[in-house]
Amino acid sequence: MIEARAGTGKTTTLAMLAAREPGVVLGLCFSDGARIRFEDKLRDEAPGRKVTVLTVEGLARSLLNRLIQGSYFDKPSRLASAEQLRPHVVEAANAVWNKYEQRGYTDFDFDFEYRTPRIEQMLQLLSTLKATLASLSFDDEDFDDYGVEELAERFNVDREAIEICREFERRRQPQQGFYVWQSPADMVTDLVAILRRNPHALDALPQADLCLVDEWHDVNAAEFELLRLFRRDARLVVVGDRHQVINAERGADPQFSAEAFDLAWPRTERLPLSQSRRCGVSIAKLLKQVLPACRFESHADTYSELRRVQYAPDQGAAAVADRAAALAADGVKLSDVAVILREADQTVDIENLLLDRAVPYVCDGVESYLLRPEILMLRALLHIASGDYDTLKGDKESCERMVDSLLVYLSVSAASTDWETGHEIYGSGSWLEMARNDVVAQPSALDNLFTSVLCADKEGDSPTTLRWKQRFRQVVTLLKERAAEASAPELLALASQALDLPAATRTAFVSHSRADSALRTIRAFIAFAERGGLRSAAEFLQDLKQRQDRTRAEVNYLRERRQLVLTTVQAAKGREWAQVLLPCLEQGQFPRGGDMAEERRYFYVAASRAITGLTLFEPDEQHAARRSSLLN
Repeated sequence: MIEARAGTGKTTTLAMLAAREPGVVLGLCFSDGARIRFEDKLRDEAPGRKVTVLTVEGLARSLLNRLIQGSYFDKPSRLASAEQLRPHVVEAANAVWNKYEQRGYTDFDFDFEYRTPRIEQMLQLLSTLKATLASLSFDDEDFDDYGVEELAERFNVDREAIEICREFERRRQPQQGFYVWQSPADMVTDLVAILRRNPHALDALPQADLCLVDEWHDVNAAEFELLRLFRRDARLVVVGDRHQVINAERGADPQFSAEAFDLAWPRTERLPLSQSRRCGVSIAKLLKQVLPACRFESHADTYSELRRVQYAPDQGAAAVADRAAALAADGVKLSDVAVILREADQTVDIENLLLDRAVPYVCDGVESYLLRPEILMLRALLHIASGDYDTLKGDKESCERMVDSLLVYLSVSAASTDWETGHEIYGSGSWLEMARNDVVAQPSALDNLFTSVLCADKEGDSPTTLRWKQRFRQVVTLLKERAAEASAPELLALASQALDLPAATRTAFVSHSRADSALRTIRAFIAFAERGGLRSAAEFLQDLKQRQDRTRAEVNYLRERRQLVLTTVQAAKGREWAQVLLPCLEQGQFPRGGDMAEERRYFYVAASRAITGLTLFEPDEQHAARRSSLLN
């Protein structure tokens, strides 16, 4: 194990090892981006050397095909897209719903038929369960309600979500070892299960002389177990940085670089690679302060400026915009500047300040707050309440996403008769496609869609769904009555209170952390509306439209060449910029969660992206108690 640090040349080191190996070399990594970088380094360091480079998922797919050819199991259907998996998720949800219906009802929303975000969230949860090998517990005869509760608590989701996942897996694998279908998320876990049940199947698999694994810190339990089984007599060299383990959603865990590694391979030799050619001594000292166990050294030829900026309450975004403008005035290209945030919900104020000051930016790996479902739902309510749809005319993307955002927050029956036959229809396909097309062609149809379809009581609606629809109808009626005299921020505050947005948002999103992020975005959005004064809904919607148009124009015209990068720690992983700005270093923002070891790793990843300069933003002296506990 080569224990490397950020910017120390991890991938280059593996490529140099490949150049020296006379036997068969297999290169592995955990994402397509990492695979491409690995191949590039191999061309530089080992020109002409034939090395197969695969993601671990790609390796699993190849090995499964070998086992199918060897008749170790029957070939299942290969389903790759969410659209192909959708009906299976719906069937599993309906089966669990029927069980609960016999007992009464549940507050969990089971309507997945046309709610793409819910399908995506459930598939993400399934992927997490499989990546951690937790899904294999569904095969145990002893797995019962206690096991469901245990997994729900472990992954911070509703227990009903775990039950849907279990039902999904039972339908996918009706009997042990027989798979009806496989998706990319199934490959590694299924192969592990097959090799555990039939160790002799390893004899049918190819053997490498040298196995090189890049970005080891991204490995999850399923991939770790597969490599433990697959390696056999090959020399195994892995390179990674345990302090960069932040991919918890895919099951990454520092233990796979520590005690679990030593247990799997007792004769492991650990080699340090700690001298960074990216970060200067000031950043190196900072990282060692945050992570005392981190052996991080800067190369003698590197220099980085470390700057700490203090801000008064509600002035954090202004401080970031000021710093970005100052860097641009000093001749730094904006494309060499990245604002790295702990979570996506922190972009609201920063985006608005950058727009107000005409600083071009691009959201990279994170969606602009203007297009997030929780905000589009509120924008849709303002349109419906005010009866003003001018800003939606000709805006196909916003219209379609606005329809989808309402589906995130409302349960809808799948019946095609839900879309009134007397309503003018544009296009063809499902009723949802028709609804989108109709709103695009005539934005005022949003009102009819909301009233006649989404909020209409349907046969088969659960008591919970009926209550939700009734509440939404009452809220919209109230908003329409107040729209003529109330300002946009007053209408938003009224909608938030009357709908009980925290409860609605927790119902809309399967993941508790995603629901928390959505609520933070909503609060920041309403605060932004309040700071704009007592503008009417029409005036506020016009302002949002202008902001959205400006972000689109900048992306299309500048093509990301002269734009500041707005991203998150998760999306910034594996990348670097000359100047990095880290905002929101205060309690409850960064650190965000209760696991301080993980928060320190998040900070390490963010700070180590910087080359020539790192700027930290924290509350001023008068509010020092609010400063991040990550720094002293």
